[in-house]
Amino acid sequence: MSTYKAVIIGLTGIGASRPDESSHLPIYGRIPRSHAAAYYRHPQTEVVGVCDIRQETLDNFRQNWHDVWPDMRYYTDYREMLEREQPDLVSVATPDHLHADITVDAANGSARAILCEKPIATTLADADRMIAAAEANNVLLSIEHTRRWDPRFHAARELIRSGEIGPLRSIVTSLYSARSMLFRNGTHMVDTTCFFAESNPQWLFAELEEGFDHFTEYKGDGGHDPATDPAASAYIHFANGVRAFYNSIKIEMPGSQHELICERGRIEVSDRELTVIRGTSHFEWSKSTVTPDDYMHTFQLGAVAELIHVLEHGGELVSPGREGRKTLEIMLAILRSHQLGNIRVNLPLE
Repeated sequence: MSTYKAVIIGLTGIGASRPDESSHLPIYGRIPRSHAAAYYRHPQTEVVGVCDIRQETLDNFRQNWHDVWPDMRYYTDYREMLEREQPDLVSVATPDHLHADITVDAANGSARAILCEKPIATTLADADRMIAAAEANNVLLSIEHTRRWDPRFHAARELIRSGEIGPLRSIVTSLYSARSMLFRNGTHMVDTTCFFAESNPQWLFAELEEGFDHFTEYKGDGGHDPATDPAASAYIHFANGVRAFYNSIKIEMPGSQHELICERGRIEVSDRELTVIRGTSHFEWSKSTVTPDDYMHTFQLGAVAELIHVLEHGGELVSPGREGRKTLEIMLAILRSHQLGNIRVNLPLE
């Protein structure tokens, strides 16, 4: 098997955390929840360098991962790392407003594949630069919207595609927690809405939570304080006729869910479970919980495994840059609709 040299830029939790492992159980390899953990678990990758501008973050990474990568090289300048290490795989896990320049530099360098955290960027111009650089250099660009590698969500979409309960008519997406922030966490829910709709958004109208009339652009250097990123509600009309309702609210109870309403039934899917509901009348419904197949490579590890598979065998990515751009455009249109008095905004944005 080929071995791919990987580097990680940005050593936040999603970039660098290491899962706890139970030493007394006869089961091994907890599902990775970070870029570093995904590379650790994939037999064809070797992390050769990591980069962060904060020395204490580099020190923490060394403490957590030294037993795995004792010869790791540490950098505070990502351009120096890209030049010296000549990586095949590049993970971009920095604040969102920094994604574009790093991705473009990596695509213009040695990288064969890039895994970039969500959202793809903070502006459509930056997203376009990233996509153009990747396509010009024949580099794979995958955006880490995690649920696109979750078996529950694929099982739900395959059921829709099968036609067993008729065509998809509407999607109701709910996000609720103290951190129901449009760009921080809502990006996952907007993206998964597009994942199920399998069409381009045509227009929308929207409203932000109270107190965010000033929020007319996303700068992308926050994400830790809910007071800096609004909850939102929106109606999104897709070109294939699917009508989507996105609603987030900041409350104590955490959770999220998609309700997929088809002609002869509906699906409820979340991070917790997948339920199919069929009705023979207003008074008689049947519910069944679907247990999807287990997979070795899911979430961040699924993203890494997919990149390597496509590098070696060809094919299409499940979360390419252009899908990430679609999600960003919807979120930016939500801001514009609110700014203009909650009016209809046509897509694509000018």
